[in-house]
Amino acid sequence: MKENNLNEYGMAPLTAKHYFVYGLGNFASQLSWTMVSTYLSIFYTDVFGLGTGAVALLMLVAKIWDGINDPMMGTLMERTHTKYGRFRPYIFVGAIFLVIFTVLTFTVPGFGGPAKLAYAYITYIGLGMSYTMTNVPYTALPVVMTRDPKEINKLNAAQMMGMTIGQIVLNLFVLKLVLWFGKGDQAAGYQATAVLLAAIALPMFWAVAVLSKERITVKKESQGKVREGLKLVFKNKNLVCAMLYSFFNMFGILGRISVAVYFYLYCVQNFTFVTVFMMMQMIVGTLIMPFTPKIIDRFGKRNVGILSMIIQGGALIVLFVGPYENIVFDFVILIVYGLGYVAGPCGAGMMVDAIDDFDDKYGYRNDGMAFSFQGCAIKVATAIANSLFLLVMGAFGYAGGVEMTPHIQKGINLAANLLPGIVFFIGIIPLLIYNLDKPGYMEGVRKRLTERDKAKHTISAE
Repeated sequence: MKENNLNEYGMAPLTAKHYFVYGLGNFASQLSWTMVSTYLSIFYTDVFGLGTGAVALLMLVAKIWDGINDPMMGTLMERTHTKYGRFRPYIFVGAIFLVIFTVLTFTVPGFGGPAKLAYAYITYIGLGMSYTMTNVPYTALPVVMTRDPKEINKLNAAQMMGMTIGQIVLNLFVLKLVLWFGKGDQAAGYQATAVLLAAIALPMFWAVAVLSKERITVKKESQGKVREGLKLVFKNKNLVCAMLYSFFNMFGILGRISVAVYFYLYCVQNFTFVTVFMMMQMIVGTLIMPFTPKIIDRFGKRNVGILSMIIQGGALIVLFVGPYENIVFDFVILIVYGLGYVAGPCGAGMMVDAIDDFDDKYGYRNDGMAFSFQGCAIKVATAIANSLFLLVMGAFGYAGGVEMTPHIQKGINLAANLLPGIVFFIGIIPLLIYNLDKPGYMEGVRKRLTERDKAKHTISAE
């Protein structure tokens, strides 16, 4: 590689191929995760045969365990050194388990009673652990692919585009596929749909693992003890703020997704538009995502994150108090809600900045552990949100097959709109504390890191 082909950080610029392949990873994730976050609750209550209380407890227990094993995964990643890198081997292997457990989770076993509930726990917890093994290293990849903040923003934007397009595809086809495969048998329909999506996702994960090269390496001797690493994660104030922002943002987004289908089916009561409503915000997010790197460069990650939380929280509260039976009103509000996806890359971008800043100040780089804690925060947020929102619906009388009443509809509306709307506004607080968006600050940090890494020969130009 000629010197004049290298960027200011001493590395060959990433190409469109890198962004496309990396984005495929989150598209593949949605073929499992959006299937779970959007349809698993209603699958458990209306097909599998569990009560809302049992489902709420199951999701809480499973997600809390997920939150515990995420830091374990991060620690393992940071202490893995292979010729393929620290992160990519886990993506390659984890994807296999992820697609297997996706199918098993959406399978109704041929037995009942406590054994059936135990099956749900085993398969759902196994799914969560497989997702951790695949997704934690995937989200951490940008920090070892490039030093260039603009390239990092583009990588994060690419994975967010993969996410929103994957969500659109899922919400556009899943219910249709369930009906088509099942031919009146929803259990068979969900299982066959999961098998199809798993077969599509696996080669995409493998493409990411093979083609997303790790160009920034960490020497074994540069890594301290696990206990010290944990302390340093929480010593990094800006990293904690970025993780809290992700926590509240995902609490609102994924918590709402888990109960939104109930709102559209039983409150709006227009089956024709259920699929469209479920993917409306993703469509808007996909349309604005190509512009987000420039918007973030212009206004800063923190400010874009604050604007996003205001947009999303405000839209859901308006939907809660407004005439949601009016289809045109629903369309307008959901389009506004989708504009909040403009901040999609901000959380990961702020974490990368916090990791680099900490590395510059203290000479310690705990990227694997940091992103594992982010995964932990997201999973705990999802656990609490899923359980809380389902319990609220149950407290208002919802159960699979019950006759719908205005009182039950009020509970569903509360869980699907007002509560997540409030959570978005709470998520603004950590953003107000985050302070790495000062003009020119991170450019200086990365130049110092580049010079240091050149001296240590830890950057690969290719």
